[in-house]
Amino acid sequence: MENMTMPPSETPVSRDNEGWLVRVKVAGRIQEVRCASENQARYFAAVLSFNNAGRPNRLRN
Repeated sequence: MENMTMPPSETPVSRDNEGWLVRVKVAGRIQEVRCASENQARYFAAVLSFNNAGRPNRLRN
């Protein structure tokens, strides 16, 4: 799996006046999600980043 971690300068979770904001690049587009808590924001950042990692070329048994 390539490039699954983001550099510290590109942390996808940030706080604003309305709560927590997650920005993750998915399929060339930036996906934004607003969350009520930091834990929710970190969860969505992890899930969206994982889905962006791509699929394996073939199945392993």
